[in-house]
Amino acid sequence: MNAQDERFLIDRISPDGKWACVFEDDGETGYLYFCPMSADGNMLGIADALWIYNQILPPIQECKEVGIAWSDDSSKAILIVDGEGWGMIDLSSKRKLTAPREDNCIVSIPFSIWEEGIPADLGEPLCLEVHH
Repeated sequence: MNAQDERFLIDRISPDGKWACVFEDDGETGYLYFCPMSADGNMLGIADALWIYNQILPPIQECKEVGIAWSDDSSKAILIVDGEGWGMIDLSSKRKLTAPREDNCIVSIPFSIWEEGIPADLGEPLCLEVHH
């Protein structure tokens, strides 16, 4: 199997149409990309990238459900894998967060963080603009 066969890609546009999140696993790493959208619905590039993991077992293709959910107000997006939050982008706090690890296992982002937003002491700053 070549690397192209191992690639996994999904995307989801925010309810207001201003943003998109794209999750990609290229067979080596998994990243959640944050992209602004033009008024006519085209991605304007990548504003930020959130590292989710390096090679996982089983591979992402064998997970039952992989999706991206946006909050109704388009302020937050979360990568959900088999019911667990693995990465989150929060426009309100301008932060991004990868799920914590325990003994090399991914631990779901708590639902309270999804509801309340990423606090200033967690995650990393989120870039909202594409830099050329």
